[in-house]
Amino acid sequence: MAIESKSKFSVNEATVTVAGTAIQLPDISVGEACDLVIKAKRTNRGAIKIGESATQAQAGKFTMEPGEAVKLCISNANKVYADAEVSGDKVEIIVEQ
Repeated sequence: MAIESKSKFSVNEATVTVAGTAIQLPDISVGEACDLVIKAKRTNRGAIKIGESATQAQAGKFTMEPGEAVKLCISNANKVYADAEVSGDKVEIIVEQ
């Protein structure tokens, strides 16, 4: 069975305003058979930590240095929380819809 090409994608950004206080990523649906890609912005000054809860993100069990990315096969970006070592650092989000 062939996977159909998607007709659009969404690019977003989220800022961790206060280091040590995880944020929930925005409500962005992920298309069927597509991945959510989260990237630590290249201009960040520290690592980004992600998890499936605020507590998990703050614990830093999965970290990305500036410019690193991860793809997740999940249904919505809002299932991910991000924290930062440095206040004001950002994550970039891209997803086919």
